[in-house]
Amino acid sequence: MESYIYIPHSLRAAGRNLRLAFHGPIKKLSTKKFIRAWCSISYLYPGLHPDGYEDAESGWPRKLRRFAAEAWCRAEAGKLSDNELYCYQASKARIHRERAKVERVAPWLFRDHFAA
Repeated sequence: MESYIYIPHSLRAAGRNLRLAFHGPIKKLSTKKFIRAWCSISYLYPGLHPDGYEDAESGWPRKLRRFAAEAWCRAEAGKLSDNELYCYQASKARIHRERAKVERVAPWLFRDHFAA
């Protein structure tokens, strides 16, 4: 199965993709549009994990749980690869970008901490 991953270039782009996905029924989104929204969630909320999204303690915002449910439906139907279901690349990109911002503002936080 071919895999498609989307990594937003900014918080604004991720938000825009998610807003567009809310305009109609999630089930009617094309695979590409769904994955763009799904990866945008991963980018916006890098601490969320698709497993256990139904659990009240999972941290998933109520409005976004339907995206997780749809992701699992599509994955179980063979319409999403594991790589697409667990789109960690978007989360990693967000964390990397946020860290880079902090390093620019406060480079002293990262200096000499790992020096022998």
